[in-house]
Amino acid sequence: MTVRRTVGGALIVVPSLLSGVGIAFILAAIMVNHQIIKDVFIIIGAIMLWFDFFVTMAIIRYSLRSLDRRIAVLEERRDDA
Repeated sequence: MTVRRTVGGALIVVPSLLSGVGIAFILAAIMVNHQIIKDVFIIIGAIMLWFDFFVTMAIIRYSLRSLDRRIAVLEERRDDA
């Protein structure tokens, strides 16, 4: 297994972990009977879900740039041949 495949796998898992933790905080907030803790857990859960969105967009941007570089290399090889 190459480093590229390992990093790609980790990039898929990170947003899932963030959204899972965010949903766990929101579910815990629903079950808690104390108003301050409920508010804090909802805020933390919402922030984690928001971070999930930004991390996902960063991963997509990284992946697209990587594809652009690979395509440029392939086109350069084709032009040289």
